[in-house]
Amino acid sequence: MSNNPHLGGDALASLNEIVQDTPENRLVERQEIFRLALTQAMRNVRKRMGLTQKEMGERFGVGQSWVSKLEDINHDHTFDSVLAYLNALGADFEAAILVKKQRVEIIAANLTVDKIDVEAAINAIFEDADDTKPVNEVAIPDFNLISPKDRETYSEAQHVRHRQGGSWGKDSVA
Repeated sequence: MSNNPHLGGDALASLNEIVQDTPENRLVERQEIFRLALTQAMRNVRKRMGLTQKEMGERFGVGQSWVSKLEDINHDHTFDSVLAYLNALGADFEAAILVKKQRVEIIAANLTVDKIDVEAAINAIFEDADDTKPVNEVAIPDFNLISPKDRETYSEAQHVRHRQGGSWGKDSVA
């Protein structure tokens, strides 16, 4: 017989008791959901193109096991590996920055841009930077809503997470 009070109970309810609802924890949750969705989207695109993991590895110049790891939901990814994967598919990537649910910037990775167009893309980036106007209506979140003790606990957890490689890849720790 176990002394675990949560055994047989609702796992999510138990987790909600342990993990406090803070702005920082909500951000981590959204980052994980995005990571999972991105992983699934990468796998779906490969399958839509009719490629096996082995064929993808050949395009990518790696073995099938590496492709499998990159497509594994439990595997941490670097942004560079995601872009390299999409490039091997002949796909591209765009990110949209939203303010109050409205697109204010769209950034294309330009993985499929011809060499001739690269210079124009670089120039466009710097030209746009000069024309950027601040958005004054965005509320800056108040992260002082948690106690100093909870902030210290969160900071310690983030430090451990960083030492273990974070959620997007293995960070080097000096």
